[in-house]
Amino acid sequence: MTAGGDFLPNDPNLDTEPGYPVIFGIALTPTILGILLAVGGIALAAYLFLSLVQPELEKYNDLKQKVETKENQVQQAAAIAKQIADANANLEAAKKQRTEVLNLFSNESTLNTLLLDLNRQVETRNAGVARLEQDRLAACPAWVRNNVEALRKSGIELARRASLKDFTPDPKASGVITDNAYGSLVNNKLQRQVATVNLEGNVNQTQAIFRNIERLQPFLVFKDVKIVVGDGTQTNTSVNRLFEIRGNTVQFLPNCQPEQKLTTTFRLEALSPIAPAAPAAAVKPAPAPAK
Repeated sequence: MTAGGDFLPNDPNLDTEPGYPVIFGIALTPTILGILLAVGGIALAAYLFLSLVQPELEKYNDLKQKVETKENQVQQAAAIAKQIADANANLEAAKKQRTEVLNLFSNESTLNTLLLDLNRQVETRNAGVARLEQDRLAACPAWVRNNVEALRKSGIELARRASLKDFTPDPKASGVITDNAYGSLVNNKLQRQVATVNLEGNVNQTQAIFRNIERLQPFLVFKDVKIVVGDGTQTNTSVNRLFEIRGNTVQFLPNCQPEQKLTTTFRLEALSPIAPAAPAAAVKPAPAPAK
């Protein structure tokens, strides 16, 4: 019995599988083709990245680095400009401070008038002395009022006058400081004018004179200060007192006592900066002889 139709299962000309191209002995099946296309896509993408994207990326990174470098340079320039401005401000402050410090020291004009300034400070303390003396004499007995000049000559004054007794410059001790008297940093930078001063006055006058001398413009230093009662001699060290003998007793006059004299001696040093040496005059070249 034959099968229906023309189907011949054993027909050798009938292929059971479709035919695929074969390259290098490999049949290009859909699976193989898919793999080959995927690999080709990856290769094409790598090629495009290496040939197009990577150069542009390198350019971008290079430009970015240059921009960052320029920004750093701008920041550094701003920082340097600020440092320069700060340095200039510090320099101006230092110049101002130097000027202020130098103004504290003596100069030629202040040294020339130093004696006059000292004498003026002493005489200023005598304002009102005459009036004070009259007020105190009013509380004294008649014999005191009638012998004011004689008592004054003997050193008894109800209202003492201050006086500058002596001002003697010491040239040997004056000059450029080189003996570390004010520290080694001052050596050969400052000079001093030295004088011995002797003044007289009562306690209040002496204190006021010292305070006012310190306020003078020159930079002054007091050394070897010595203050004694009287004039400092061995025969005049007692305290003068006015008294009367009434009956057999000595009675001091309660409202009529002289002001005691203080004699003050000290060494005064006026410090001043050494003036910078004047620059040597430029030597002009001799004119060329005429030909």
